[in-house]
Amino acid sequence: MKFSTAALCLFVGSVSAGSPEFNLNLKHGGYDSVSSALAPVLSFSGETDDIEFGGSADFSDPTSKIPKKIWGKKSTQAGGWTLDAKVEASHQEYDFDDEEDAGAYVTVNGADEAKETFVWGSGAASKAGVKPLRVGAKKIFDSEAAKFMISPRYDAETGVAEVVLGVEKDDTKAYLTLSEEEQDLMVEHQINDDNSAKIKAGATGFISASLTNDSDIGTTVVTVTPGDIDVEISKGGWVMGVNCDGNIKNLAGAEPNIRFSKKIDMAAFLPFESDDSE
Repeated sequence: MKFSTAALCLFVGSVSAGSPEFNLNLKHGGYDSVSSALAPVLSFSGETDDIEFGGSADFSDPTSKIPKKIWGKKSTQAGGWTLDAKVEASHQEYDFDDEEDAGAYVTVNGADEAKETFVWGSGAASKAGVKPLRVGAKKIFDSEAAKFMISPRYDAETGVAEVVLGVEKDDTKAYLTLSEEEQDLMVEHQINDDNSAKIKAGATGFISASLTNDSDIGTTVVTVTPGDIDVEISKGGWVMGVNCDGNIKNLAGAEPNIRFSKKIDMAAFLPFESDDSE
């Protein structure tokens, strides 16, 4: 007997810092059994000296090779800058050039918090070769009138260069993104302690709008775009969302897609640490 679900259920067990985590996903769609709908992922992370590391393996399709990845991150201080580099090697997790499914992504970030200056860059390497991906920088300027930001960026994959200009004053932030292809403006406003709003529009018109509310029932976010409306409520590790695809003017004919997730801390149930008092 087939069953189907529109819910995406994600259960994460975190046993302790540096110990394995087990993610169990109930996928959207129709399946012959519960086991065929489950998509387990085993992941781990830890830290030794100044190096962070982690990895994961995806067992969602037992008929194929297991996609897996492993990563390491190193941070250092130099001349007022905090520099960190991360290397993530993967197999069948991402697609590289020439249909290569094995390779590595490299990201480098630099931050001078005192001068509010930030830079970043990324690249990929595989048997197909080495290629740059993205580079960017951000500088923040403080003044008595407001706080200003400028951030030039370049995407080597698409060949698109853009610059983001920002201004922050009191409870309002505005960001203008400019490129040859498109221009858009996003405005965020903190209405009060419990409510905030965000709206984004471009040269072609309305792009999206959202309203966030914090209350006793949790954090509620309502997001509207020309193609759908989404409502998400989160509290205490629980997340529930409803998404309605279709024109927002005809929501009565839209088909809702419901999702749930819950993070479960298994440290209280699994004896990973010994008790010296016994």
